[in-house]
Amino acid sequence: MPQSPIFRMLVLIEAFAASLLVACGERETTNRPYETLSLEYFDSLAEESYRTDSQTIWNNILRIARYDADGTASDRRTRQHYLQHSGSPDAFLWITRNGISDQADSLLACLDTCETEGVSKKTLRTERIRSDLEIARSLAFTEDCKEEMEINMVLARLEYNLTRAFLRYAVGQRYGFTNPKQILNRFEIRDSDSVRVTYRQLFDIPVHISGPQTYSQAMQSIRSDSVGWYLRQAMNHSTIYGELKKCLALPGEYDRVKVLTNMERARWHTPQRPEGDGEYVMVNIPSFHLWAMREGKVQLYSKIGCGAVRTKTPLVHSKIKRMDINPHWIIPMSIRRKELSRHAGNADYFHSRNYFAQNKKTGKKLTGAQITYDIINSNEWSVIQKGGQGNSLGRIIFRFDNNFSIYLHDTSSRSFFNTADRAVSHGCIRVEHPYELARFMLHGDEEGKAEMIRYSMEEDLTSPKTDKSKLLHSVTIEPQIPLFIEYYTLFPVPCDKVQSFPDVYGYDDLVWTELRKGI
Repeated sequence: MPQSPIFRMLVLIEAFAASLLVACGERETTNRPYETLSLEYFDSLAEESYRTDSQTIWNNILRIARYDADGTASDRRTRQHYLQHSGSPDAFLWITRNGISDQADSLLACLDTCETEGVSKKTLRTERIRSDLEIARSLAFTEDCKEEMEINMVLARLEYNLTRAFLRYAVGQRYGFTNPKQILNRFEIRDSDSVRVTYRQLFDIPVHISGPQTYSQAMQSIRSDSVGWYLRQAMNHSTIYGELKKCLALPGEYDRVKVLTNMERARWHTPQRPEGDGEYVMVNIPSFHLWAMREGKVQLYSKIGCGAVRTKTPLVHSKIKRMDINPHWIIPMSIRRKELSRHAGNADYFHSRNYFAQNKKTGKKLTGAQITYDIINSNEWSVIQKGGQGNSLGRIIFRFDNNFSIYLHDTSSRSFFNTADRAVSHGCIRVEHPYELARFMLHGDEEGKAEMIRYSMEEDLTSPKTDKSKLLHSVTIEPQIPLFIEYYTLFPVPCDKVQSFPDVYGYDDLVWTELRKGI
């Protein structure tokens, strides 16, 4: 490996001085005294403590990599890079012909502020990197190869630790230090047997996860002298993240672990976020509330109810596309088996609740005592509750695409909203102010349609006095309105302050257990 510029300068100065001495002593014997100098003479001037060897550096890097622990996916990528490219001079990212690249200074400047982002300097080995940089640039090496200040060991540590810190911090800030699908979708067992285990899908939000291309681009930014730019692009600039970040500076007011856990949720790289000036609906499960937003202002603030602990509401991003007024409720098979089976043949039970069964192929309907145990448990039949007053879905439902048959809807049990713990449903979200939400879905106009929705929701469908021409059955929402079903136990309430909420599903401990490995 070529000597550093400082070392070459020292050698040349010493050689030049030696040539002057020779010239003075042998002026009478030759007019060109420097001809007596040789390459061997220059080698004799070299100090062993400054001598670098590429293979020795590689051996040291491989030893570090083999014994280093993998805390994150980024750490594994760092180890793989050096283990798979062992001995290749092109695999060095920070060691150059001129010593350690100036890109190390750009990285170190960013690492100095990492604790304001909730990331510990210790996990990034910041002080070790700083110390080794000072050793390298002040040439404070030793000749004893067993010492940690030996030049080939210092360079090896810098090469490895700089890459490890850069990938861990940059990729973690850009995509999150954890993978929510791996955490939440392996939390609750749905079914198991001697062959396999299946889990409930509790997180169904599209997220961008770091992959091979991510790390390739990050490493390329080192080679192209754009470390500073890459780090700036990696930082999270979302409104929610920014507000939570401020809480770190107020340790007496907020629990630090809770702040860090919710900051991580805000790091998860989703295509859309519940912020900005457009129209959207935000549901935060731990707070049991919904916000309808337009142009950065709260248009509706409503209590909600969500899935019970055993039937958790999954986290979803979607778009509300339709409102159905006085909808029928097609009862899920899980509810039929658990709750309806024991009432098979009970005519009073089914009549009082307006339940009927309908054959999926022929359309044949059965009522009362005709609804037997076999009918209830048959996939060939649907069990349905008629729409209207007393329906479990209430008088209106807001439909959006999802994989769980969950929706936002009204409820016939209005007193439910007076309770503090409103995690009681089978997964759907009950809305305290459904008519006001329907008006919001009309984008602030169409007063005539809003009045028809109100009439349809309030009138008795069985009364002969009801004007059937005024009833609306379905309203298409155009353009569709984004819906965010989120889970924040510490949340900057729109147009208000950051508030703390109970961890109703126990997700905080799950996220923190994984997060602490990376920060």
